[in-house]
This record gives sequence, C-alpha cells and structure tokens, in this order.
Amino acid sequence: MDLKRSGNFHLIYLIGLMCLATINCAAGCSTYPIKDAMPSLTSWKCNEEADQALKILDYNNGILLHERFIERESSNALAFYHLGYAYGQINDHEKEISFYEKAIALGFNGSNIFFNLGMAYAEVNRIEDAINTFNKGLDIDRNSFDNHLGLAMAYQSKSSYILAEEEFLKAIEINPENLESRFYLVMLYADMGENRKADAQLREIQVIDPNNEMALELLKEIEGR
Repeated sequence: MDLKRSGNFHLIYLIGLMCLATINCAAGCSTYPIKDAMPSLTSWKCNEEADQALKILDYNNGILLHERFIERESSNALAFYHLGYAYGQINDHEKEISFYEKAIALGFNGSNIFFNLGMAYAEVNRIEDAINTFNKGLDIDRNSFDNHLGLAMAYQSKSSYILAEEEFLKAIEINPENLESRFYLVMLYADMGENRKADAQLREIQVIDPNNEMALELLKEIEGR
C-alpha cells in the first residue's frame, strides 16, 4: 500500500487551505486534491493489520501497529513510510518528517514519498527543504504532477513568481483537466497583478467546467475592475 499524503495548501506556510481572497472576492477556497497511488517498487511488505487501520482512518491504532511491526523489522522502509504518513494525519509533522527520512535512508525512493516529505517540510515552514525535496521527486519522475505543483507553491510562498509560474504551467501541461492547479495559477497571477493571464486561466476553467461558480465569480470580479 502506498499513501499520498493528505493535506491542503496554506498560502502563509504553503500547506493548508489556500483562499481565493487574493483577488479581493469571497468566492471561496480551493483544496488540494488527495489521491492514492500504487508504486511499482514493492520490495518491502508491510503488516496487513497495520495497513488496514490506516485504510479505515484509525491512525492512532495504525501508528501503534506499525511501531510494533518495525520493532520486528527495523529495516522495512515501507513500514517507516506508512508510519510517517500516519503521524502526518494526526498533525505530528516532526515525527512525520523523521519517519519519511528514515524510509528514504533505507532505500524507499518513489516520487510520492518526496512529495509527502516536501509537504511535511512546508507544514513546519522549512520551505527551502520543501523545494529541494520536490526537486528530488522530479529527478525520479519528471512528469510528477504533484511535485511540480508542490514546487510551484513553494516558490510562490517565497515570492519567486516566475519560477512558480513555470512549475504551475508544467503541472497543468501534465494534467490539463485539473481545476485546482488552474485556480492556484489564477492566485499567482493575482499576486503578480497579471489580470489578463488570470482571466485567461479562468476561461480555460470554464471550458472544462462551464458551471463552475467560483470561476464565474472571479471573472466578474476581474472584469469589474
């Protein structure tokens, strides 16, 4: 079982809720999509009971069972990965980081773990570490939508707008139907004062989802200026 880290993006820390109020409207907030992915690298097997606890969102029991399993298999990188994920879900990000780093040191190197670790670094405002980690994920998979998006938002949090724009556009090229990434790019363009580019992205969103109320409200706000 592989786990894509849950969590929303915060503009001030990078991760958490990222509101569209940057365009001076109350259209609402967009949350980061959460997905599961199954990697091809499965040289380790984790404890089924411990994994089942995570599947049913019983994170405290999942932590206990994974810790017991690791006592028996101290070199099982997959178990450390799952344990880090579980700690992240109860907002203990320092332990989350520690166990992801241990999994990587033991040889777990799928692009998803670098995405998860980058997200966790951003939770504790270690933005440079987040940037380096997202880039490591991209070294493994240049077409990782999640790592491009995480890197874009990390750059945006540092006001590195040109670099952020490049990464948002790469993420959109990989997954053009993803609305969240386009809304994040709208927010970036609002920060940059690029209303025409923001307008163009909102119209792309309307093509994908003609009834998207958030896009309609933001277009009205931009055009009313």
